[in-house]
Amino acid sequence: MIGFFSSRAQLLSLILLLLSALPAWGHISFVLLLSSVVVIAIHQKIKHKPVIRWAVIITFLLGCISLIHLNGKGWFNATAVLSVLYAVLILKWGESNTLREYRVVTLASTLLAALSSLYLPSLPAIAFLMMMGVLMITCLIAINDSESRLSAGQLLKKSGLISIALLPITVVLFITMPRVQGPLWDLGLAIGLPIELAIDQDAKDIGLKGSLKAGEVSRLKRSDAPVLVAEFSGYVPYKSRMYWRGPVFSDYDGVSWSLPDNWDKRSNLLKGSYRGQKAVEQVLTSKRDKVHYEARVSPHAGHWLYALDLPTGQTPEALISKDMQLLGIRKISWEFKYDIFAWLEYTGGRKLSEQEFSAYLAYPENSNPRLKAFGEELAVKYGTDQEKIDVLYTHLASNGYQMSLTSDIGESNHSLDQYFFDEKTGTIEHLASSTAMILRAAGIPTRLISGYRGGSLIALTDFVVVKQEHAHVWVEAWSDDIGWQRIESKDLVVPPERTAVPKPKIETKKQTQLADAKPAKPTSATVTEQSQAKPEAAKSSDKQTTSSWNWLKKLSSGMETWVLNYNPDRQVELLKKSGLRKVDWKNLLALSVLGLVLLAIVYALFLQVKKAKTDPVVRAFDQLNERFSKLGLACLDGECPSQWLTRVKIEKPELYPALEQVVNQYLAVRYGQQNTAEGKALFVRDVKRLVAMI
Repeated sequence: MIGFFSSRAQLLSLILLLLSALPAWGHISFVLLLSSVVVIAIHQKIKHKPVIRWAVIITFLLGCISLIHLNGKGWFNATAVLSVLYAVLILKWGESNTLREYRVVTLASTLLAALSSLYLPSLPAIAFLMMMGVLMITCLIAINDSESRLSAGQLLKKSGLISIALLPITVVLFITMPRVQGPLWDLGLAIGLPIELAIDQDAKDIGLKGSLKAGEVSRLKRSDAPVLVAEFSGYVPYKSRMYWRGPVFSDYDGVSWSLPDNWDKRSNLLKGSYRGQKAVEQVLTSKRDKVHYEARVSPHAGHWLYALDLPTGQTPEALISKDMQLLGIRKISWEFKYDIFAWLEYTGGRKLSEQEFSAYLAYPENSNPRLKAFGEELAVKYGTDQEKIDVLYTHLASNGYQMSLTSDIGESNHSLDQYFFDEKTGTIEHLASSTAMILRAAGIPTRLISGYRGGSLIALTDFVVVKQEHAHVWVEAWSDDIGWQRIESKDLVVPPERTAVPKPKIETKKQTQLADAKPAKPTSATVTEQSQAKPEAAKSSDKQTTSSWNWLKKLSSGMETWVLNYNPDRQVELLKKSGLRKVDWKNLLALSVLGLVLLAIVYALFLQVKKAKTDPVVRAFDQLNERFSKLGLACLDGECPSQWLTRVKIEKPELYPALEQVVNQYLAVRYGQQNTAEGKALFVRDVKRLVAMI
């Protein structure tokens, strides 16, 4: 097979290229791969026929473009990127002639391997990347040592030793380098990358709209498209405390919530809006935890800027509406940037007019009668609004309600009844809508707020990326005493996440229950049945099988914990336990540099010791050989010095006399009568003189 290829470097670089795309072969078109093989086969035969060569290349590229276009997924999805990269590398490999070009193909193939590994499960992906790393080192050694012609065993041994030597460096960098949670796109967004570039073409129309019904927010949660990027000044709040305010709904017809007609006309937007720096704060009855941040919002063809609840202050080209939303004066058709303050905890608002009071109490006719009766019962039994809210909280927390991204509850005027009294498992829209309508039936004005809750914190920075997967719905209730207050029903069903760095991660209720749960103790009857059903020999075999696989389970668990789940929180926890008081990106980078310096010192000492143990005659001869290798005249493996001398006489006769004297000295010192300290010193001196002269 090597005879078909011009060099071993060409063969190994092709093998690396083909293997790098192995995990993604099921996603890249079979015809594309077949075309690549055809190019490999034909391209070798037509290198010196430019017309045919360019015809094949152009035909191949047009075929690739057609296949990507027919795929129908656009040009910026993973399949298209991998296909283009693979095609380009195949063509580059086909036209490569020099060792430098094969190095480029080898290094680019590792990038292709990293991208295609995303199609593998976690543990196989790690194994694949480790294998490709060793293979890349082997390929580079073969390319660099193309003249010396190392045997296969020597090549593998050398690559193995280099891989082992690189392992401590890998461990140090893995532990100490600042961790970035989530995709690298998030880090790009933090340093100013346009948000629109991180949004897939299929996700550009996904977002909150002017109406809302069950399932729409849950659909958004399946998308990781970014909505906005915020940089906080001072401290970053807990994710559970970040409410990004979007459309505010008051009209409900029993199935969906909707905004009033023409609500987005400029005159309607300005009507009742808060004017002045302190306008919002003047109507608040309580406020706590003020934060300041700067945000960039992706274009979505709406007016919402999704400000952190509750916005206060002013920002250019925007206003705070009567519903306390931060809205753009114009539709957000391009990336919008704003700078504003917000109160994380608050109550208050302007006193409601009679018309607004009636609108926030409206209950659709022939809709969810059981829910209405439940609310009316609260109104009869309890006098204050807060007592009604507390009783509803208690009911939600103690009756087994669960959250789900999907639901079998159909759309109807009685869907909330079905959810609240029968199913008790539904989407966030079911939960929030039920809460709002119960409170309305109990005589408490409510409105539904849609937006986003939380965000993805870019570790060790003050940046938060809010994505569609953070979509959320909550309720606000009005009281004449305190104004509007937030009603968060979700926290009674699933506890809020608290993942701010450097605070420890708090487990959810479900995780705590699973951790605390203990296997039930088997009864004697159960034990008897099992003993009768399974012979003793089978039991022993099962125990041996389980024991033999325990090490694999432990290895898998360790990899999951310390490799796959080595997130920013775990990194902070580990380094703090190791004695590092303050963990931020500056300290981590300093720790990485310090670790690399210490390893460099250890490696240097090791090499020095190894060098000291080497025979000075051998070191001198290696120095001589290294100098001649730069002239293309290195002594090859398996070539004795006399044969080398004969070859130099033919190729470089002017160097022959000086080299002859040194080589004869070497043979006499190594194998003759001059194997003395004086003879060795004389040989080392003459080698240094010859090297300096050449």
